[in-house]
Amino acid sequence: MKYVGLDLHKKNIFATVLDDGGKIISKAQIRSKKEDIYYYLKKQQETDNLSIAMEASYNWQYYYRIIENLTDNITLAHPLKTRIIGEAKIKTDKIDSRVLAYMLKADMLPACYVPSKVAMENKILLRSRISLVRIRTQIKNRIHTIIDRNRDTYNGLLEDLTDTFGKTGIKIMQNTKIDEVDYKILIDQLDLISYINEKIKNIEAEIGKKALMDDDIKLLKTIPGIGDFTAFLVKSEIDDIKRFSCKEKLCSYAGLVPSIYSSGEKLYRGRITKKGNKYIRWALCEAAQISLRNSLYFRYYYYKVKNRKNTNS
Repeated sequence: MKYVGLDLHKKNIFATVLDDGGKIISKAQIRSKKEDIYYYLKKQQETDNLSIAMEASYNWQYYYRIIENLTDNITLAHPLKTRIIGEAKIKTDKIDSRVLAYMLKADMLPACYVPSKVAMENKILLRSRISLVRIRTQIKNRIHTIIDRNRDTYNGLLEDLTDTFGKTGIKIMQNTKIDEVDYKILIDQLDLISYINEKIKNIEAEIGKKALMDDDIKLLKTIPGIGDFTAFLVKSEIDDIKRFSCKEKLCSYAGLVPSIYSSGEKLYRGRITKKGNKYIRWALCEAAQISLRNSLYFRYYYYKVKNRKNTNS
């Protein structure tokens, strides 16, 4: 067996290869192109006997897809747990790849979970929707700034509306003449929102189609506050539920467990850790707020905890 440590970068990769005895038999900087990676790894002979390690850094999916065609022995290292690399006094690409190779050989490399291909595709779809919604929010904030600059012209026409960007609000903004420059920018921004809304609807339609065929998503939707999008997100981010041995580990993965500080006989519990999958945490927090309006049980439980904690929120 040969052990390969790959330090990934956008343009180049530094590779270190060890033999069974831990001796370095190859060190090289190679281009990050598919053909260059293939050539170098095949050059190491008998790719079936290669064990390869790399960190889950930027664009790791691209490299993983290339390498999995050569060998099944791939370890995706957890970047936050390979602290021996990050905290090194002398840190270079050569050293990083060598450390990865040695940790792999010693079976000391903390590995990340690699999602299934379907889960990865679903995540890309979800990330795209989330990104578009954030861009739309930024545009809406710019429009609110324009409205505030021309509040005398609008004369309270928009203030009493439930949704400024509903049909009535948009019609008022389009038909109310304000400062010429502001008006031109406003119309352009409204056109952008309309375009983004169309793209979001297309993604949501695709998510809806996928959700219809998934029994787990149907089950998740029975929970108050969870709809198609949230259920699809939770299912895709968790992927295989069997990788969690208990519910506590799933909660920890989402960063929804309290932080604990222990010293001597004293034990302190603080706020949630917020470490782990930020998308699941965000989705479940949003769902929790909605569930308060739709479920008597959740509302009762929420106020019970709130009163016990003496919170002011």
